[in-house]
Amino acid sequence: MSKQAILIQCHKNPEQVNLLLAALQHPDVDIYIHVDKKSDIGSRLRTSSQIHILPDKYRVDVQWATFSQVRATLNLLRYASHHGEYEHYWLCSGQDYPIKSIDEIVRFLHSKPDANFIQIWDSKNSTGGGTENNYDKRTAIYFPAFVLGNSTAKRIAKRALVELTGGWNRSLSIFRRKAPDNVKFYFGSSWICLSGEAECWMESYLKSHHEYIRFYRNVNCPDESFFQTLVMNSPYKDNREDYLHYVDWSEGGNSPKTLTIDDYEKISGSDKLMARKFDLTANKKIIERLKRNND
Repeated sequence: MSKQAILIQCHKNPEQVNLLLAALQHPDVDIYIHVDKKSDIGSRLRTSSQIHILPDKYRVDVQWATFSQVRATLNLLRYASHHGEYEHYWLCSGQDYPIKSIDEIVRFLHSKPDANFIQIWDSKNSTGGGTENNYDKRTAIYFPAFVLGNSTAKRIAKRALVELTGGWNRSLSIFRRKAPDNVKFYFGSSWICLSGEAECWMESYLKSHHEYIRFYRNVNCPDESFFQTLVMNSPYKDNREDYLHYVDWSEGGNSPKTLTIDDYEKISGSDKLMARKFDLTANKKIIERLKRNND
């Protein structure tokens, strides 16, 4: 029976990451960890024969809404696939915690060896009538590096560029980019789980289609389109199910709600396997409660 690879991106709260690592221990699971280049928590993370921290040369300084997030994921996928053959490659965050026990998670993944668990939003999906929306805008025009990021200056520069090129809901033809390899674009959550076959196909495709990566270096929030577009333009587009994370976006904004003990009933009643995001320093009780359930 094939093993599962769980890929973790983290940058803070080593105590919380170690709780996650402990919850994911299983003979059929190997864990690969990308520690943000600007973080020093790597030496404080637990290690074992099944927990692998990526060497420094594979670490990326991850910045919000930039290609660095995709690069960190690609490094995790490639490093894991070159060190073992896995049934699935599941991307998670250091601020996640499982809703189900690791035994239940492993049984579920083993029961669906060919499935890709990935959230998919079709291009031009939210305004109706085939008109462009703010997701389409992310890939429609060229976003230079100086406008991508989370600083106030970058946000102002990006907004000015968006307005210059037609606004969030359309793009003037003079500014439109040609899609690499004529792909159709898709969008969704960063937290993907790819089958071994799909991951292998993806690596092969990217090796022979360098223009795809070049294109996405200048996409806004590329981590929410790069892998969705690959899967939906691949031979595996029909082997997919919804993603495996419980995430609460009810507060709006660019980040999901930080879950607390008040969210326990909603979390435990979900059919998802993993929840995010948590902050051990702000609310430890919710992680303790989930841990008791899974033990």
